[in-house]
Amino acid sequence: MREFFHTVKFKVLVCIFSLLLGFMIYVAISAGVATLPKKILETISAPFVSLSTTVSDWVEDTADKFINADKYKRENEILREQLAEMYSQVLEKEDLQAENDQLKEMLGISEEHTDFQWSPCCSVIARTAGDLTGSFTINRGSSDGISLYDPVFNKIGLVGIVTELSEHYCIISTVLSPEVNVGVTSADSGVIGIIENDLTYSAQGFCVMDYTGKDSGIKPGEVIVTSGSAFFPQGLTVGTVKEIVTDDNGLSVHVLIEPFVDVYTVSDVFVLTGFEGKGEEKE
Repeated sequence: MREFFHTVKFKVLVCIFSLLLGFMIYVAISAGVATLPKKILETISAPFVSLSTTVSDWVEDTADKFINADKYKRENEILREQLAEMYSQVLEKEDLQAENDQLKEMLGISEEHTDFQWSPCCSVIARTAGDLTGSFTINRGSSDGISLYDPVFNKIGLVGIVTELSEHYCIISTVLSPEVNVGVTSADSGVIGIIENDLTYSAQGFCVMDYTGKDSGIKPGEVIVTSGSAFFPQGLTVGTVKEIVTDDNGLSVHVLIEPFVDVYTVSDVFVLTGFEGKGEEKE
């Protein structure tokens, strides 16, 4: 037994007891002897009270979620619907703004050509898979006053023509397509020709102006515009001359034209539904 009083355990117990005794004396002096048991109990029970409060709050919160789950679910659905509606309104506003900008651009053209009649703004809704010439479908048709072979433009220039028509949609063959034959002329040198495309050049993004003499003098960089016909009005932009290729017969040339409009990425267009002289053959 005597050996125990000399062990480290005994010394540790003495230290702990001394600390507790000192703490009790400090509390007694600070708060009075009468409140000593109360202070000790408060000190000892404080961690348990805190833990109990935490557990109680968790239980209450969990029970609330379980009991009101349907209510919260419905509230979330309402919020999602409201957010979706707000997002839709923002997109609609942006679409209207874009359409207004397009209309302003086309209005500038119409001010120069008061006889022009345009369809409403048309959106590209599908592209023909695997078509090297970039044909596509728009969301307007005969119910919007569009006719077969009407020319299609955007604010930059010629895009193509209507080659298939339905009541509410139509398919556009682009200016790169062999189906598009347009009388054109150089706005710089006055050299004339006809767009007759070749798929070899279409795959490179060029349309081809043929029936141009070898000695015509046309040069790269010249601007090509429509020369006017029963289906195309005069003076609307097509593209610029990129290269002059001499034909195999050595007597004529193929004029490669880079269209102003990127037909592979265009998203909004207008169809020219009427103009002075439409349907009338010109000399």
